[in-house]
Amino acid sequence: MNKKIEVLIFLFLISNTFSCQKIEVMENKQTYAKNKQEIFNKSNILMVLEKQLKDGYREEPIDLNDIKALFEIENSLLQSNGYVEPTKEEFEKKINLIFKKEINSSNNFICFDRNKHCYDFNQNTWVNSDEFYIFFSLKNRFITDILWLPEILDYQKEYPKLYKNEAYIENSDVRLWKDIDFLPQQRRFNQQLLISRNKYLFNDDKSQFPWLINNDEYFMENLVTTFGYTEDKKLLKWAFEKQGFTYQIYPPDDILQKFGKFLWTKFCNGEVKIHQNSLNLIKDLSNPSVNQEDYILFVAEYINYLTLEEKITGLTFEQKARIIATLLEFGEQYKYDKAYGFNQMFLGKFIFYQDFDKLYKKEFEKNNYYNLPNLKHWYLLAEKEKDMFVNDMTLSDVPQPRDYLYRATYYTHH
Repeated sequence: MNKKIEVLIFLFLISNTFSCQKIEVMENKQTYAKNKQEIFNKSNILMVLEKQLKDGYREEPIDLNDIKALFEIENSLLQSNGYVEPTKEEFEKKINLIFKKEINSSNNFICFDRNKHCYDFNQNTWVNSDEFYIFFSLKNRFITDILWLPEILDYQKEYPKLYKNEAYIENSDVRLWKDIDFLPQQRRFNQQLLISRNKYLFNDDKSQFPWLINNDEYFMENLVTTFGYTEDKKLLKWAFEKQGFTYQIYPPDDILQKFGKFLWTKFCNGEVKIHQNSLNLIKDLSNPSVNQEDYILFVAEYINYLTLEEKITGLTFEQKARIIATLLEFGEQYKYDKAYGFNQMFLGKFIFYQDFDKLYKKEFEKNNYYNLPNLKHWYLLAEKEKDMFVNDMTLSDVPQPRDYLYRATYYTHH
């Protein structure tokens, strides 16, 4: 019996020894693979950096090798500054929510023009320095601008030999990176921008918001006005109030176009999304007791803007009709609020002055008034009313939103 036990113990020890050796071999292979990858990455960075230093300050467009090296540096920078890499599912969900992009690429990154978000970058082409692209690393899951390596990497410190050799570069036709006085400050800014954007967007770190709206205004505003991201209420309010919308009779088209960017967005697939969050914000910011009614008046003006056929908005008639119907219901609620003096400003004006041939009404009926809770009921009530400006000889044009306020005020005091 003792011998059997001894044999079993011996076999167990032999088995355990081989298992440990197997684990150790696997760990060594993983360490080797990781080290090999790191060596490759460093070699790639070194090669790209050397080329960019020889080319001079922003002299050559950026190609695929430049982008790969940039991603390696930025991934390391993010990891060392507390960025939590989201899961693949979380990352793709956020990109779809914020930028309205479906990830269906087998490449390591996707890229598109931040001003033309339906245009995707072809990875086989060059990127010109005067164009503005947004890059997404699908491998390490972060967002970045296009940069040359010296603009993000302190190469003087990290690669002193290359820095030393830069002094001997014989190319009198270009400015060398070492001679750019503002490079250290710009590099620090680029590093902070990378960290703050990614923590804010993908780690939900709201502490980055103040720095971003003060140092990255264009990008932050574009999240709302170009990409239609209105889910972040604090960002939406900041972007909206930043426009300084102040009502005037016959507002210029460019002002109305800016206002419209907060009301709806047309996506790359042709779908139009109406931003209820923006309408909720307009309602929250409007206060008749202190004459803060400008934003609601802008809504009335924007309906007029959409109904004029000569205005080009990139919308089909069907899309216009749905937006107009939503805005009419939003505006008509104030007719039944005694604190406001809007009266027939919305549905009344629309019925009597903006939809003479009833084409919009037919479209509303065809779509069951888009299942908007009160629109059909309010529309039928407004149709039964008499135009409050009928036979009014004091108007030189069709009634404007302010005219409805003045007339309501006149009726109140007479």
